[in-house]
Amino acid sequence: MASPLTVRDAERIASVLGGQLVTGDNNWSIEQRNGSGALEQLVTIYPHLQTPDGELTLIAVQSRHGFLQLFGCSDYVIVEPDEVLFVARSNERASCLLVGAGRTSTMYADIPLQILRVRIDTLDPALLLAVMQLSLAEHVLLAEPNGST
Repeated sequence: MASPLTVRDAERIASVLGGQLVTGDNNWSIEQRNGSGALEQLVTIYPHLQTPDGELTLIAVQSRHGFLQLFGCSDYVIVEPDEVLFVARSNERASCLLVGAGRTSTMYADIPLQILRVRIDTLDPALLLAVMQLSLAEHVLLAEPNGST
């Protein structure tokens, strides 16, 4: 499987996140440091990770608050002014990892895509935050394999 991310994408993502891009043998890392130079968050992109089920793209975020991984990243969306939403989509569900320049990261896992097609005023309030965040990538999440929505 071809990776949805290139080194140019990694450079753009690093710029949006205000981090320094470090390229490794099989990954690209974005180091997000504070004013005194201490590493606060590390975003690592493995564009061609070999697994027993085949090759996939893995996004990993490590910070003092925890460690998050998004397997099977299929796309990303720049959320102005300073966030990146990484997307892993299957037929009817998606998981997303939102990473910010402020050293923030939020995971939305196994979200039924059908909730993006429902009128927002009919949704349970527990779903609203996920729907609002995922609506930023609606053009990617609801696209058919041929690119139409």
